This record gives sequence, C-alpha cells and structure tokens, in this order.
Amino acid sequence: MVEIINCTPDFLKTIWCAARTCYSPLTPQELWRSDPTEEEKLRIARHIFHSRHMSVVEHCVVTFAVSGVSRTLLAQYSRHRIGVSLSVQSQRYVSERSGRNGQPIFDAVVPSSIRQDPEALAEYRKQLQNIQDSYDRLCELGIPKEDARFVLPGGAETNFVTTVNLRSLLDLYQKRVAVPGAQWEIRQMVQTMMDLVVNRFPWLEEFLEPPKGTLK
Repeated sequence: MVEIINCTPDFLKTIWCAARTCYSPLTPQELWRSDPTEEEKLRIARHIFHSRHMSVVEHCVVTFAVSGVSRTLLAQYSRHRIGVSLSVQSQRYVSERSGRNGQPIFDAVVPSSIRQDPEALAEYRKQLQNIQDSYDRLCELGIPKEDARFVLPGGAETNFVTTVNLRSLLDLYQKRVAVPGAQWEIRQMVQTMMDLVVNRFPWLEEFLEPPKGTLK
C-alpha cells in the first residue's frame, strides 16, 4: 500500500518561482507573492522539462508511506540513493515471532506466479512455516532478534517512509516503469507513486514517457 503523507503544496508555482529567480531582478519572495497565470507557469515548466534544466524541479518533494512490500523490493529501491530518503521498519527491533499481531507466521509477499499455481503455493507456504519455526527456535535459544532475522527471506514484508524530490521520482519512473525490465513489485509501487502525484498535479502527465509498448 502506498499513500502520500506530505507534499510540497504547489509543484507548478514552486518550479516557476525557482526558475524565474535565476533570471529575474525580483527577489524570490517577490516572485512567490506575485500571481502568474497558469499559462505562464506551464510555459516555464515546459521550457524546464524540454531543456532538461531539472535542478529547479528538485525543490518539489513528496513523502510516501509504503507498507506490505518485500525486502526484495527494498533492496532494489534503496539503490536509488540520490534525492531519495528512506526510513525502514527494523528487523533488529521488531519481532517476527509467531503469534505477533495474531498471525501464525510472519507476513510475506506472495508473487502472483506462485499464488496462481496450487502446488507452488503449497511449497512456498511450507517453506515460510519452516522459516518461522527456525526463527522462533532461535529466539527461544536466546539468539537476539538482530541475529535470528538472518533466516528470514527476501519475501518477508516490511514498511517504510520515503521522501523523494520530483526529479528523482521522474528518474525512478523512467527506470522502473517506462523502460521494460523492472520486477513487477517495484514497477507497481513506482507506478502507484506517480499516479498519486499526477492525481494531485494533473499538468505533470504531459511530461511522463509512457511505458514502452503502450500508446500515450
């Protein structure tokens, strides 16, 4: 699940103000207090995006709350370091022992390729139970959670908060959605992030490259 929990209130005016500051005799405070038309702000935004002078776009930031994703996704997402801040639920301090939150085994993401195959799903669940049993036994033996977690799989669920500037979000979208090859889970997450942002700022849609093989 992905949700916006904080966001620069007005992306378009922020971009306009930052861009105009570079060439205007007016102060940024004066520019911000002015009232440019939507057409003028979009004209500047189009110039910025088409000329690839993207530094001013970095002033727009959005914070997402992400839950129920896999540690495998986290490993992929954390490679996007520039312009991306990340605070992750810790397996050192959060126990995955059976019975936590009334669950018999720890939460794990199940890929659709496994979910759709009864035999594969049974095998997957069997291994999750084996891992749960091993984790519980290690804890019973006095092994600290930070060491017992080594038996947990990449499919174990995690939660995180991430803050991304718009330039980095566009780069994420380009690499994980527009260009084929990204794994399904991170592709879906980044697509949802972008959908949420475009829903707030519909003017952004014209600057998105459609995924390869689709029509704009």
